[in-house]
Amino acid sequence: MDKPSENAEILIPGLPFAFAQALLKKLESGQLKNGKKEIIKFLYSNARLNTMEWRWVNIRNEGDTSEYSEGVSCDSPNLGDHMHGRQLSEGDLQRLANEAGSSIDEIMRYCHEEVRKGRAEWIPAIKKEGRGWRCMRCGEKEIKEWPSIYGLAGTCPSCTALGALSSLQALLRVFDKSGHPAFSPADSNPVSFSPHWELSKAQKRASLEILNFVSSETGKDLLLWAACGAGKTEVCFPAAAWALKRGFKVLFAAPRQDVVLDVAPRLEQDFPGLRVSVLTGASTEHFAPASLVLATTHQVLRFYQTFDLIFMDEVDAFPYHGNSALEWGLKQSLKPEGKIIYLTATPSSEQQTKVQNGGMKLVRLPARHHRHPLPVPEWIKYFTGSREPTADHSELAQWIKCLSQLGPVLVFVPKISWVALYVKILRISFPEWKIEGSYSSDQERRVKIEKLRKGIYPVFVSTSILERGVTVPNVQVIVLEADHEVFDERGLVQMAGRVGRTQENPKGKALFLAQQKTPEIEKAIAWIQEQNRIALEQGLLDPD
Repeated sequence: MDKPSENAEILIPGLPFAFAQALLKKLESGQLKNGKKEIIKFLYSNARLNTMEWRWVNIRNEGDTSEYSEGVSCDSPNLGDHMHGRQLSEGDLQRLANEAGSSIDEIMRYCHEEVRKGRAEWIPAIKKEGRGWRCMRCGEKEIKEWPSIYGLAGTCPSCTALGALSSLQALLRVFDKSGHPAFSPADSNPVSFSPHWELSKAQKRASLEILNFVSSETGKDLLLWAACGAGKTEVCFPAAAWALKRGFKVLFAAPRQDVVLDVAPRLEQDFPGLRVSVLTGASTEHFAPASLVLATTHQVLRFYQTFDLIFMDEVDAFPYHGNSALEWGLKQSLKPEGKIIYLTATPSSEQQTKVQNGGMKLVRLPARHHRHPLPVPEWIKYFTGSREPTADHSELAQWIKCLSQLGPVLVFVPKISWVALYVKILRISFPEWKIEGSYSSDQERRVKIEKLRKGIYPVFVSTSILERGVTVPNVQVIVLEADHEVFDERGLVQMAGRVGRTQENPKGKALFLAQQKTPEIEKAIAWIQEQNRIALEQGLLDPD
């Protein structure tokens, strides 16, 4: 678009982007005569809009015109570096202004200039599709409709964690300005990769397979199926280093904030001097330019065709698993020719089917670094006569006393309400012990978990929030009411996977206490046995 002439006029007070687009379509199709008076007449004919004072004004008389000058820029000369590859709401642009020390007017001038030069575009935040809607940030189609003065409008219920979006708002998509498409030849960049660890034989094998996949011109998706505690994250670092040295943009994504915060210092340590942008809901800085980004899957929704390579950790975990909005966001953040590596210890049936059908490459990492087999959980028939906690807890106390001789005992329960009840029950059984518990909304969760890691609690009661990302030295596990419907095979594998994770304590016990040996229990045990069988066949386990 050329810069406007001296006689250009604009409509005041302005229209929502989607409504303006619909109006332009009426003009283009001939449904409405193309003239200033005809447009004003059309607006006043709308009963909802006729109370507003519509008028055309000369753009040169409407205040600051610097936004239309050639080479317009804000006070920050590198503002574009903070925006490339992003899709930003009006709220995001205000946050960017605050973070960059600029005014929102300066930011908007820059945005309009980027659009004028074809380096960005405005799109409706929520777009009409046929008889329905689609949120253009997260892909959600189940939009909440409501009447507005501009007609029927909609609000997206799925990505409100990033700020509410309605069909009366616009998103700015700023195209990534990389000098090369994904995985095309590029000059090497001076990226230092200095790993502070030595890969095991199993890790080296998996790492090489991943590197070969990333550096090849074929394939788009890869599944790394790793045993719990096998060190799957570090296995990906060499491939990330290969990509970063060639100027590619890399994303490490995870569903939960605690996983992101756990991985961040490891990336920063192994890539000294490289800026790592860490994005969570608690981050104070959201727009720092970086070729290596570490983010929760909610924060990934702000990116658009940005990354050449994505590592998606804990792909089967809440809230990512089964969330179409977060899945949409992850794929939307990938460049058209980019690649995704999915990491998990418990792949979904859909992923396994995709592997079997040849739609996804599979890499197995069946052994932990200490070369000991995974502890196989035992099913113990257990029933107190009621599905709810009762006064008769003598059998549970006996199992806890037995396991406590090996190390601290982590007791998983299926309901939040059971945590406090069992903490109270077990304190009566073991009055000399410090016993605590936690759950997702517990304000003291982090403090308690840190004490658990330090060995302060001989017994700790928890919901499934501790099934991932937590390593407690020498911990033993009991899953109480393991046949409860909330425990699927993936969760059971993860809970049992807390045991035997360290070199110092590679063994331990995991007990599934349940009245029934459900298919989920059987499958969880079978999965762990299969990992051990594969590891043994590949020579990745030491003889006892």
